Amino acid sequence: MMQRYGYSVFCDDIRNEVGGKLSFIGCYNAVMFVEPRFPFVLSKFCAHVHLVSPASQPYRSIVVRCYAPGQEEPILEEPIAAPAPLDQMKLVAELEPAHAAPRLIVAATSLIFSPLRIEAPGLISIRAVVDGADGELGLGSLRVVPAA
Repeated sequence: MMQRYGYSVFCDDIRNEVGGKLSFIGCYNAVMFVEPRFPFVLSKFCAHVHLVSPASQPYRSIVVRCYAPGQEEPILEEPIAAPAPLDQMKLVAELEPAHAAPRLIVAATSLIFSPLRIEAPGLISIRAVVDGADGELGLGSLRVVPAA
């Protein structure tokens, strides 16, 4: 059985475009190089988050958390709305498949920090608590290192 998973796009800005499109400006590839002194402040930082679940496991509740280097507690904890009411999500699992592709439910949100203070080198991590579970589901991380 397919498991829930997720991912994040880390960037400097997210813009809403005509036709409902999103543009990600200044995307990071696994590592963010910053001034060699900490703490460091970014005027703006964004993460666009996707959470994917098999249609047979619809979401009841989702809370997204963001952790920053040098911080024990999340710097953001935000509930996000399920993509549809529970009864409608359950209907997706019952649809006749047109082809062999799995039936999925996707929840997404944009997190915008303005400003973002980074205390130390380490990981900016995005995680989610789904349906009140005890554990967190990892949705991606970005390593922060001092520039050489």
